[in-house]
Order: sequence, then C-alpha cells, then structure tokens
Amino acid sequence: YGSEFPFTDEPDTFHVMVRDASHRRRAPHVKAHTWKQLEPADILYTEGLQVLSPEATAVTLAGTLNIMQQVMLLEAMVRNQLFTFPMFADYTHKRTFHGKKRALAALKLYQDGSASMTETALRLELNRRGVPRLVLNYVVPNVWYPNGAPITFDLALPEMKIAWEYQGDHHRTDKAQYRRDAYKGNLARSKNWTLFDVTYDDLRNQQRLNELALQAAVIIAQRTGTVPRMDILTLQQLADRRRVFWKRSSSGT
Repeated sequence: YGSEFPFTDEPDTFHVMVRDASHRRRAPHVKAHTWKQLEPADILYTEGLQVLSPEATAVTLAGTLNIMQQVMLLEAMVRNQLFTFPMFADYTHKRTFHGKKRALAALKLYQDGSASMTETALRLELNRRGVPRLVLNYVVPNVWYPNGAPITFDLALPEMKIAWEYQGDHHRTDKAQYRRDAYKGNLARSKNWTLFDVTYDDLRNQQRLNELALQAAVIIAQRTGTVPRMDILTLQQLADRRRVFWKRSSSGT
C-alpha cells in the first residue's frame, strides 16, 4: 500500500494469507500464513490480484511486530490515509488474531499527527521514560521564517518550552535544510526554548535516550519546582498506565 514499514523483510519474499493450512502451497520465495478468522470482506481486488485490506494487513502483522513497531505502522497507515484510527480500532476490537494484546496496547499509545516513523519511535521512547504527553508538529506562535513560513517543532512540551527535533541525514547533507535548521535553532533559543536535536544514533542508544529524558526532567523541575517521576516503563506498562499518564501530563508535571 505504499506505507513505510517498521522493519526490513526479505526483499524477494512474498507473503500470502489463507484461511486454513489445507490451502497452503509451497513455492520459491513465497511464505504462506494461516488466519482462520479471514473473512470475504478482508479481501480486496487490485488489478485482478487478491490482496488483504489495509486493516487485515495490519492485524495479521501483530503476531510478528512488537508494540513499538505496531504503533509505528498504525500511525504510518493513518498518515497515508489507508484507514482512519476509529475504523482500525473498531476492527481490532472485533477480530481475533495472534498478537492482539500487543495490538490493543498500540491503540492506547496511538497519537494523531505523527510525521514519520522515527518521530513516533522518539515520542514513545521519551514517554516511557516519564516525559509527559508531547504535542506533535507544534506550530510556535508568532514566530516565522523570513519567507513567512511558520516555525514548527517535531515534538514539544509548549508549557515548558522544551522541544525535540529528529535530525535525519538529509538535515546534514541538504544545504538549504541545514540553514533552515540553524535559523530555527537560533530563533528558538532567543525565545527561551530548549531545543534537543536527536539523531538516528541517539534512537539506537538506550543511554542517550535516558540522558535526553533526564535533561528534560531537570528543566521541568527548574521551571515548576516539582521533580517529575522518571520511571522507565515497558510500552505495555505505559499502555496499561495510559490514563494516569495523560492525567499527570496535563498538569505539566
């Protein structure tokens, strides 16, 4: 469906879905999967080829993907308008499939407006370390680029004036993008924002992620006089505590 995918699969492997094992066939570069709950409505036709619907595709991957990957995929598929979040949530609750517990956790961790899978991953890594709910693609009020375009941050705590920007490689190799980033950073700091630049290496390093969350906690403590709890949770634990998390985040502590 043209959506990003949260991990790299074998490039020459085709995956097919059948209702029961008796329909499985052996063929080179073909991997057959069985889903007894497969219904006619789950099958679409594209140029004469039978394919799973976007919703069915997502839930049948639940047995393979971890919670982080499921949230990344879910937000990407909503972003690419393959389905709406309410449609997919309704579908997920009604169907039976492997990995449903993780899929339900992913629904609780979903947040509308993510611009990329890396931003989704960064948000979840910060959230599970105690950073409160973040605003996605935050538009800074009354601040613009010289051409009049608004200044935005990938992730932000507006009330604390803390923001995070994911710096992909194109931010370094594209001269125009590099200059825009420098202008944004200087302007943000002049407006008393604390701006963290995050790279791919940061996302892969648990210690660096811990430090990012701790640095944010220090700033929050300085600005509020309250030291936030920074327990490191699994994503399942974060999903189970989601209501408490949202209540705590709304107060800015």
